[in-house]
Amino acid sequence: MKHIILILFSFTSLVATSQVSTRGIVKDASTNEALIGANIFSKSNWKVGANTDLNGEFTIKNLTIGDTLIISYIGYEEKEIVFNGVEYLTIQLTPTVQSMDEVTITAEKLVAEEFTYKKVKRLDIYLNPSAKADPLLATNSLPSSTTLDESANISFRGSSPDETGIFFNNVPLYDAVRFSQLNGIGTFGIFNTAMVDEMLVFPGNPPLEYGNTTSGLIAIKTAEEIPEESVRTATVSLASYGLLFSQKINESQAITVFSNYQPAEIIKALNSDALNDIKDFNSIDLGLNYLNVINESTILKVFNYTLLEGYDFNYQTPTLTTTFKQRKKRNFTITNLRKQIGKSELSFNNNISFTKTQFTYADTDIELNYFDGFASANYKYTTKNLSFKTGAAFDYREQHFDGTFYTIDYAEGEGYPTASATNTSELIRPEAYGYLTYFINDKWVLGSGIRKNLPIDNQSNFLSSQLSTKYNINLNSSVTFALGNYHRFDFPQNDEIVLNNSRQLSIDYNYNTNTMNFAASVFGKETQTNGVASELVGVELFVKGKIANRLTGQFSYSLIDGISIDEEGTEYPNKYDLDYFIRGNLEWRINANWTANSTFTFRQGNYYQPLTGASFDASIGVYRPAYAALTNQARLPDYGIIDISISRIIPVNEKLNIICFGSVNNVLNKENIRTYQYNFDYTERNNSLFSQRTVYFGAVINF
Repeated sequence: MKHIILILFSFTSLVATSQVSTRGIVKDASTNEALIGANIFSKSNWKVGANTDLNGEFTIKNLTIGDTLIISYIGYEEKEIVFNGVEYLTIQLTPTVQSMDEVTITAEKLVAEEFTYKKVKRLDIYLNPSAKADPLLATNSLPSSTTLDESANISFRGSSPDETGIFFNNVPLYDAVRFSQLNGIGTFGIFNTAMVDEMLVFPGNPPLEYGNTTSGLIAIKTAEEIPEESVRTATVSLASYGLLFSQKINESQAITVFSNYQPAEIIKALNSDALNDIKDFNSIDLGLNYLNVINESTILKVFNYTLLEGYDFNYQTPTLTTTFKQRKKRNFTITNLRKQIGKSELSFNNNISFTKTQFTYADTDIELNYFDGFASANYKYTTKNLSFKTGAAFDYREQHFDGTFYTIDYAEGEGYPTASATNTSELIRPEAYGYLTYFINDKWVLGSGIRKNLPIDNQSNFLSSQLSTKYNINLNSSVTFALGNYHRFDFPQNDEIVLNNSRQLSIDYNYNTNTMNFAASVFGKETQTNGVASELVGVELFVKGKIANRLTGQFSYSLIDGISIDEEGTEYPNKYDLDYFIRGNLEWRINANWTANSTFTFRQGNYYQPLTGASFDASIGVYRPAYAALTNQARLPDYGIIDISISRIIPVNEKLNIICFGSVNNVLNKENIRTYQYNFDYTERNNSLFSQRTVYFGAVINF
């Protein structure tokens, strides 16, 4: 009996003291957002622990059942749990409560937010390999994106990027992209991802809380929380060096300052073949964000951004080979003031923006300057089942053109005809709006809005309107139906202000669980842009889920059937008429700290007008090309690209972690044709290509 008791005692002791492993995830208790770099360690042995990876997950070895685990993260309350041997832990941390108990101001929310197609958080942008840490490029991974180049000029559902509205802290920003091509794959947006708290995407039927957009809309907001501790981030990569510093001034004020310098020398040296046509680029920017929670009901935000950049590239036409030089100076200041009064809210938004751009090549020297001024006043009333917002906005744009340019598009170069011109155009757009969201019950939500211009000078009258309804089938799935009629004014052409119009209808279905996301959409639209009508119908499918234990993937397919109609009634294929547009991503979590990604995009080639011949123009000594009519367009070869990337998070201590990343774009070095170029007499044709294989790597240091 003693032997049996001894054996049982030994076995019990062995079980009690055996060391095991566990996995888990750490999330924000209020937003359910995964927390990167959180600390988890044993209270009895600090050497037993781990940090969460890019997905907020962790693995800890050498634990003993009964150990107390301490979980901590900057800006969150520390938490202790007793480990009971469970194989997977889900840990939620609560944000630190501010010491100013009287500060109860509610975060700003879009009245139409219930009908958002996609809500993107800052972490989503960082973890999206297609985004390359750029908010605008992140939208290109959506099935509704129909961007046909490799830039941050976003097209949604077959509409021109000019029709996409981009709003930052409730004010419109025009020309929200850079010239600089950091890794040869196109322009980037001007937004610093570290400043983004949330991004709402509407690929169609843009909410009429915002104006002057006839296609999709991207609304970006900065944070409204006072940080409990200082945040410092340094970025070092082949073509970018940046610093960000966020500091709490006192219990109600905070300031964030960031700056980035982007030179060309190193990345060009490493990717000399791929970036051969880029002669040089450089940019430097400086941003400042000031937040003041004035009292329990009032908040003030001021954001200022300055950008200086240059971009030189090889420019070639049949009559000219030279360097095209671009220079830009830009500054804008956005001010937001919001006050809550019971169930009501007053808000005021303002933006002042200056842009100076210069283009020079051969005999051409053009200066294009813009001044943008925007102001809006808004009133919102919210109850449990209803949210109503109304207001007025004044949007003023001034464009000044001054320069010398070639007068014949096929005759550029020294000695060919040029002309000089100076003119100033202005666009004044005062508008008023109203939008209502009503929660009928826990299943149905109804939204409706109108927006009316207040005509000035010879402007046409218009009334934009929309109706949206959402049915929540269950906790995991919903369907949204929306239709609307939208208007947008453009700068004058032939002394007449251009009014563009779009009528849209869409049905979006979404199914979302912890392991799978499926979405399907159908849409139709009729547009009138600069005298050309377009009719489009389309289908979008999207699926994302876990393929294996450490492997997840997503896949999307889009189809658009579209035609364009000119002023004479002639029909021809629309630029965005596509039988297929396929995107996908595979993510392999190698271990707790290593992640590998592969992304791919395949679509039909762009339409182009084939050359049909060339005749010699003796008056200027060049050949005049002739191209097929728009009704006889042909397609370029199909486009396809595969990118790979890898990242690793290196947790050093509670305050210091390093995220290393590397990528190879167009890993197969496929020659995707952008357009065709011709020699002087148009007897030879060369391919102008999209990005070729490019290597890029760097690190983000949080300390």
